[in-house]
Amino acid sequence: MKDLKDKTCFLTGAASGIGRSFAFALAKQGMKLFITDIDTEGLEQVKTEIEQEYPEITVYSMKCDVSKLSDFEEAFKEFNSKLGDVDLLINNAGIGVADTLTNIDLEIWKNVLDINLMSIIYSLKVFLPHMLERKSGHIVNVSSGAGIFGSSEPLPYITSKFAVVGLSEGLFSHLKNYDINVSVIVPGYIKTNIFDSGIKNSNYDPKMLKDFGREKLEEVYNSWMENIINSAMSPDVAVRKYIRQIKKDQLYIFDSAFIKDILALKGKTKEYEAFLVNYQEMQAKDMREHFHEHGINIEDYM
Repeated sequence: MKDLKDKTCFLTGAASGIGRSFAFALAKQGMKLFITDIDTEGLEQVKTEIEQEYPEITVYSMKCDVSKLSDFEEAFKEFNSKLGDVDLLINNAGIGVADTLTNIDLEIWKNVLDINLMSIIYSLKVFLPHMLERKSGHIVNVSSGAGIFGSSEPLPYITSKFAVVGLSEGLFSHLKNYDINVSVIVPGYIKTNIFDSGIKNSNYDPKMLKDFGREKLEEVYNSWMENIINSAMSPDVAVRKYIRQIKKDQLYIFDSAFIKDILALKGKTKEYEAFLVNYQEMQAKDMREHFHEHGINIEDYM
């Protein structure tokens, strides 16, 4: 899809982060936008700012809880009545989680998978049949570097993002003969509030919670996340990279050579296994040292 001007776009998770940057960047490209999010206040602010900056652009907004098929069905009806057929479908909404290996309950697994994976399945359920009828369109799913390798992220997040990559690859091969393009975005560290959602959605170790209290633990985890964010890429910069690659109809879309190199390393079995272990140990060491600086011997709770 080399020319985005006057094309239509349905975008989830548009109230902040990568989604917000996508909304503004695509408006600049001249697209007609239908933006959604569960955060209606943030969503309306994005809509208002786009209308002020790009008064010639058509932009609609609607609340959409991506964990519910019914919300997608309603959003599709509204999109169809306002803009007709979809040219660019961007499944961006997602959440993080900050739980430890032994402290993840089933409700957290379900919540992460519902929002990060099932949301894309619901999106496909309502939009794909019409794209197949027309034999046109481009689907973009946002995964993560944690969907390429077994990173230090919590397991529900890794599982959901690996699934998004696999789903996207399968779609790519199935839909090519229908002239429908598929891309999967594999971000590195981006300055978004997904880190905050990870803290809010976390269950702390009960003994650690008793010994230090939630306020102290949130302070320590937030400062840990702040260290990561300080070295992260701006979502505006990242999205400009993504759009250039979307226009080239690429399957894999990266903002970091590091993630691309990891994907290539997978073909070298022993080297890749060593990388996984070493990466995990390096991240664990950094976290231990961070907790020690705040007076918490985290090894006592692992």
